Amino acid sequence: MTAGESGALERRTGDLIATLLLIGFSVGVAVVMFFVALLWAVGAHDNTLAIVLGGYLPLAFCIIGGVFGIVALSRRRLAFWYPLIALVLSAVAWLVALAVVR
Repeated sequence: MTAGESGALERRTGDLIATLLLIGFSVGVAVVMFFVALLWAVGAHDNTLAIVLGGYLPLAFCIIGGVFGIVALSRRRLAFWYPLIALVLSAVAWLVALAVVR
């Protein structure tokens, strides 16, 4: 094993760990966002748009980001960006839903 192969292996391992941690974290955050959005349904007002934006959309972003991340890992490409972008989009969608609720 040469020095170049060792550096590539370390970089690959770091990307794998970062991608899997981000996928797990985004799943947890999406589930929390979903249940908070369900609490909005308990209110007296019709918050259907807020529930869709704050509950279902983050779950969809999480699944899409996880799938794209795993596909990128299998193709040996830099993969941690996909779940990271999905996490950011989930947060933005949830904040928009929070603005709709108020």
